[in-house]
This record gives sequence, structure tokens and C-alpha cells, in this order.
Amino acid sequence: MKEKNFLVNEKKNTLTSLPGLLLVFVLFACTQSGNDPVDYTRWDRLGSVQVKKAADISGSDLWIGGEVLDRDLCSYDAYKTYLGELGAKKIRLQSGWAKTEKEKGVYDFAWLDHIVDDALSRGVQPWIQISYGNPIYPGGGGVSLGQGLITSDEALAAFARYARALVSRYKDRVNEWEIWNEADLRHNSDLGHDEQTYARLFVSTAEAVRSEQPDARIVALAIAGVGNTQFVEGFFNYLQERGKVGLVDVVTFHGYPRIPDNGFKQVKMLVETVNKYDRGIEFWQGETGCPSTFGSTGALSNYLWTETSQAKWNLRRALAHIGRGYPFSLFLLSEFVYNDPLRKGLNSKGILKINEDDFSIIRPKPAYHAYQHLTAVFTHELTLQQDFYFETAGRSDVEGFAWETKGMPVVALWEKDSIPSDNNHKEPVDVSMKKSGFNDPIYVDVMTGEVFEIPTQNWACEAEGCRFTGVPMYDTPVLIAERSAVLVDEKDKK
Repeated sequence: MKEKNFLVNEKKNTLTSLPGLLLVFVLFACTQSGNDPVDYTRWDRLGSVQVKKAADISGSDLWIGGEVLDRDLCSYDAYKTYLGELGAKKIRLQSGWAKTEKEKGVYDFAWLDHIVDDALSRGVQPWIQISYGNPIYPGGGGVSLGQGLITSDEALAAFARYARALVSRYKDRVNEWEIWNEADLRHNSDLGHDEQTYARLFVSTAEAVRSEQPDARIVALAIAGVGNTQFVEGFFNYLQERGKVGLVDVVTFHGYPRIPDNGFKQVKMLVETVNKYDRGIEFWQGETGCPSTFGSTGALSNYLWTETSQAKWNLRRALAHIGRGYPFSLFLLSEFVYNDPLRKGLNSKGILKINEDDFSIIRPKPAYHAYQHLTAVFTHELTLQQDFYFETAGRSDVEGFAWETKGMPVVALWEKDSIPSDNNHKEPVDVSMKKSGFNDPIYVDVMTGEVFEIPTQNWACEAEGCRFTGVPMYDTPVLIAERSAVLVDEKDKK
């Protein structure tokens, strides 16, 4: 999305200057005076969020990662039955130059054909990263993350030929192509590879893509250090000097903060930097996720994560992005096992638990089911509200965003500013919103999927806004939504 979406909700908790809404607060408080707070644990349960298959969702900005299949670090066939059921509308794949071209000029795409066609059959659209290097060419780059970029003229030309063959094969099914992954990593810079190295690789590859698919959408950077404006400036300066900025349609950024709501100052820096070159470029969160164990390989390894805190982190991270207008790809569907010189061992960021011996799926984690609840609600049928304002009585640690569908509001709220915990205790919070338009609100715990009636004594709306009292809140998102905006499965109604 454009920069204009970045500052959405940056002025929250400023309602004290709205006299009309304050009158609503006062009137509501008067009607409640003398009453004991309603015990929210006794709210009537209506059922659970009705999950949806990807094939039943027309569009969504909630996606899933299918990375590392190019290096055989997990098994697509082991997890494919879980893919469509998740409800994510896109899957990020890595094309695997070294896996596909083992003999110079000979391409074997059979492995990727299977994955692309199967994903599409399940209602999930692939977007494909063109990477990594290939050792059959001198200067051909490393075959895994951070192992070096392509540097020789011979290898760059071979990579461009490979890109043309790749795009030619899939252009009737895929039109979004990301070029390389996290070129800014320290491991690459230690080898002397910088933004100029990446820019040269990018231009050569992007031109090859466009030669085969003129309307292809080309995705750049996949940047790990989101605040590394020097790398971004150097990359775009190289493109600008050669009249090639128009090759970039989308910039992807990553990031793995312990507190999932953090990092958006760096995103703003990225957006502002790119906008100096072309304000029409879009921005996606291309890769981010949380382990479910201590000691997982890769980012966020040295913290006592659990399956509960993983699920909470993922939900907050997803809504913090789409609430600011950035499409979001969760890293990733299946756990996997690294086996390269830089990294070894289980990466537990996957939301499916695996048997490390054969990559078979043991079970979905709570994070899988929690993401299902999110994808079922936050489809393209919802429109982000750009002018949402809210206030929480005596609380400054609550995040919130709002959407609507056909005039029906959906508001997401959660406690921010802390690392997600294993404690699921909820505290009652009073919330006031400007012009929210509720007629029949319900409460949704996104983590569990449970849906509850909000008693009439716990809410009131006037022309200027609505106030809710005793909203159960904790460190992962809950929703206050118009009943008609959320499909509810009533089979477990209590």
C-alpha cells in the first residue's frame, strides 16, 4: 500500500477533544452507576468462528509462507492437505535454481510444477521468489540464505536465462516474482556483496522476467534490516541512474521483533526512502513469524517461546500489518530442519508440528487454528477504516484497528507493548469508539475462535460513538464486531 496508509491509527487515544463522544461516555456512565460490573465469563456463548477454505475466499491480504522447499528442508506433500484448509490466499515459494538446473542449460521443473498446480487446486495463489545461487557456475552465489549473491557475468547471464525459462513456464498461473531473499544480510556483506551487487542482479533478472511476461509484477529487496536505508538508497540510486526504477512494483520487508507490535518506525523509514524514487511502489510484509520453542534456528531463537505465545505473536503481528494497510505473509506453514553450514537444526516457526526424521506432520499447533480464525474474518470483503479513533479508560497499552463490510464494523483490540505470554487471563477494559455504528455487537476471541453475545448492559451507542464496558482483553487480539459481519458455527453453542 502507499505511504498514506502508514499513519492510520497513529493518533489513537485522542478522543478527549471530541465533546459529542464525551457526552456519550457521561450518559452511559450515568446509566451504569450503582451497578456492579457484569461478569463477562457469563456472557452467552454463540459458538465459534466458522473457518473457511482458501477456495471459498475471494481475496485476502493474509498469506502463508511455503519457503525452503527448494532445499528439501521440509515436505510439501506432507503438509499440502493443511494448505487450503488454512484459508490463506497466497503462498510464497522459492524457485530453487540449483534444484532445477543441475546440468547447464537443462531445467527440470517437475518438482515445482507439482507444488504450483496443487496449491492452485486448493484455492491458494503462489508468488514465487527467484533464488538462490547455483554452484555449477563460477561466481554463481550460495545455494541458501546468506551464502552470497551472484557475481560473475557468466552466472548472471545464466540466472537471467533461468528466470526467462521459469516465467515462461508459469506465466499462465503466476504473475508475481520476487528477486532474491535478504540480500542485505551480514553474511552476504562479509563476502563483499552489497546493494550494488544486488541491484546488478535485480536489473538483469527483472528485465528477463519482463521479456517473458510484460505485465509481471516484480517484487524487490525482501529486506531483512528494515531500517537499513543505506542499502535501500544504494539499490534505488543504481536503478535510477540507469532509468530502471520502473522495474519495481512492490518492495517486501521482513522483521522478527520479540514484541510483535514493534518495528513500524523502521517500516516508515523504508516507505519514505522508497517514495523518494517512486510513490507508486507497494509494500508487503513478505516474511515474519515466531518460533514455538526455545533454541529454534534462525531469528528469535534465544527466548522461551511456547506454542501459546507463538499463536498470540502471529495474530498480533498479522493485524498490526493489515491494520496499517500492508499485506502479510506468515513465515511459515511447516516446521523445517536446516542442514547448511550457517544453520543446523529445527526451525519451529512453522504452524504445523513435524516429525524431524521424515518431515511428516504430527499435528497443527494452536497457531494454525488461530490463523484460521483470522483468515475467516479478514477477507477482502472488509475495508480498513482510515479514520478510526478509540479510547480505553485508564489504559495506554491497547492497540486497535477497525474495518467494515457493508457498513458493519469489525474492531480488533489487544494489549500491546509486551512479549506475548502463556497467561490467558483477561482483564475487563472499557472502550469508547467514535462513529462505530454497532446495532448487534458480538465479542470474538481470535485465539480460541469463541464467539459471545455482548450483553445490552455492557454497551451503548449514540450518534457520535459507542462505549463498551468490561470488554475481556489480553495480549492477543479480540474483536468487537457486528453480528452479521462474522460467520458463526453454532454447533458448539452453549
